[in-house]
Amino acid sequence: MAMDESFLKSLAAYNERGNCREVFINALSKISTDVKLGGVRSCLAVGAGEGWCELEFLKHCGANISKFIGIEPDHASAEHLRTSLRSSLPGVESQVFETTVENWEGPGIPVDLIMMFQVLYHVSAGERQEFLKKVHDNWLVSGGYVAVLTRKSGFSVFEQLGIQLPTYEEIEADFLKVGFTRYYEHDVHYTRDLTDPDESLLPFFQLVSKDRLITLDDLREATMQGPISERNEVHKMAIYKSRN
Repeated sequence: MAMDESFLKSLAAYNERGNCREVFINALSKISTDVKLGGVRSCLAVGAGEGWCELEFLKHCGANISKFIGIEPDHASAEHLRTSLRSSLPGVESQVFETTVENWEGPGIPVDLIMMFQVLYHVSAGERQEFLKKVHDNWLVSGGYVAVLTRKSGFSVFEQLGIQLPTYEEIEADFLKVGFTRYYEHDVHYTRDLTDPDESLLPFFQLVSKDRLITLDDLREATMQGPISERNEVHKMAIYKSRN
């Protein structure tokens, strides 16, 4: 497996162990009846990966995008995102920056919508509030939206591996502290079966772990601790609005 493809393929292998895409589409069908983003013209996708979730969100919620900016440090994922943008949003001005959010200076001109789907785990607790304040004050227009997808409960494999991910409550507290208000929320219920893991899953867990190198033996031992097969994961889709 080529190194520049390893994370993208590993993420796909992780998602294939569950019903993420089907459930996400069903959730968006419900969300779109309550959330209308027709006034959104510009957006920023943070840690967008290949962009599937972000593009589906824009489509279902009726955003009229004329400008799309993506930040994605993984080269292979960024290339897939560029291809998806050309086919899904033809004629839209788009840029994809291959960098981390910590190293990026921002969009320059504030955007109407920022999407952060399953990425705030990678911002440390000590830096998260400062980062969200920068988003609120500098990256987003007054009255703009931030759409967040993050875990609410589950992820016992991560805990067994010693990986402490922030909770939805911790993340929301930081949003509220820097001046956002909660505009909308919806629970998304996944199931995932990680029994009998193989090496294809390793790059995904190794990126999340950061502090130590997760081995296949570590992963196999973790998946044997407790009822893993077909367990539920509850994620929260939340939309926050900045102060006018």
